[in-house]
Amino acid sequence: MDKSLKEIMRTKWMYLNCEELKYYSLGIFIECICLSVVIAILLKLLFKSDFMLSMAGFTIVSVMFTILIYKRDFFDEKFQLFSSDLMQGTNQGIILFLFVSSFLVSWAYFCAALKYGLYNAIAFSLAVCFPGVFMLLRINSYSNENNNSVHDDNMGFNPIFHWVMGITVASGPLGISLTSFLKNIFVKGSFFNMDLILVMLALLLECFVLSTDVANKILPFELKGIEGIRKFILISFLFMGILLVFNIVI
Repeated sequence: MDKSLKEIMRTKWMYLNCEELKYYSLGIFIECICLSVVIAILLKLLFKSDFMLSMAGFTIVSVMFTILIYKRDFFDEKFQLFSSDLMQGTNQGIILFLFVSSFLVSWAYFCAALKYGLYNAIAFSLAVCFPGVFMLLRINSYSNENNNSVHDDNMGFNPIFHWVMGITVASGPLGISLTSFLKNIFVKGSFFNMDLILVMLALLLECFVLSTDVANKILPFELKGIEGIRKFILISFLFMGILLVFNIVI
């Protein structure tokens, strides 16, 4: 190995050879574990969650991140992680990392919500995991080919923004309605109820927020522009508020 570990970790992983990538992957794993310890401690302090339970899930996610880095060439061939023209990562690569990150967020929600009951923990962990899975299934809609050159007010379809929006919706209407739905199934033995309708409506809003190409065709403004993004946020939060009111009233 010609480079030191410090030099390897400072080099963009797209420029590392296979031998250097092994050490880079190990460095990423160590960093992920250190971050996991910090998150697990915060969850224990804030929500009195079990430290070992938190670390068990975070360790699995750390391994997932490490595999993603170590198998760079495989994932690059399958998902096109890098753009040779732009000499940087692609939206597809970002979505792949967001997919893995969703499991980290999901497990954090599970450990935090477990304090309020098993149904809450399961519902919210499933809800916040949904955006990453859905975006991976529709990864082509975010591809660089479907985004015009980013300049002036044209932001393109930013996967990080829509993922955060998806997590926000999942943390509100979807998580709450799914909790009530699960309780109705396993406690009351009732499947067809109003909570099922609220879950479907929350999923519909979630899919709308995450389906950038579809939303861009439906809405009367350009979703790739800054002004369009502001209007999109306003509309999304308006529907979120309506669904939250329905969850409270019904």
